[in-house]
Amino acid sequence: MEKNLIIRNSSVVYFFSRLYFYFKDFLNFYFVSSFRYLLNFYKEALRGVEKNIGLVVHLRYFFVPLWQVYSFLSYLLSIPIRLIRIIISLVLIIIFTALFIFLYGLWLFWPLYLIYWI
Repeated sequence: MEKNLIIRNSSVVYFFSRLYFYFKDFLNFYFVSSFRYLLNFYKEALRGVEKNIGLVVHLRYFFVPLWQVYSFLSYLLSIPIRLIRIIISLVLIIIFTALFIFLYGLWLFWPLYLIYWI
């Protein structure tokens, strides 16, 4: 009789230790690993967006004429055009970053929302 009680207690202890382990593993996956994955995805997507809009190129060659025509008129035209492209690029990157932060916020608060409605 006493032996069964010890076995039952050890299975209960084992069950709760496994439950604690899997709960901790889920929290690590959901909050830490997913953040690393999504941050890596954000960096790669931001590189792709920046490659298409060319923000760094426009910043680097801000005072160089656009069409390699080194006249006064070309300088006058290229600076406002590059400035407008830089502003548009910055706005697009800020919108992209805000969208990423919003989606990650949804990812974080989704379990809390589900627990609230259960």
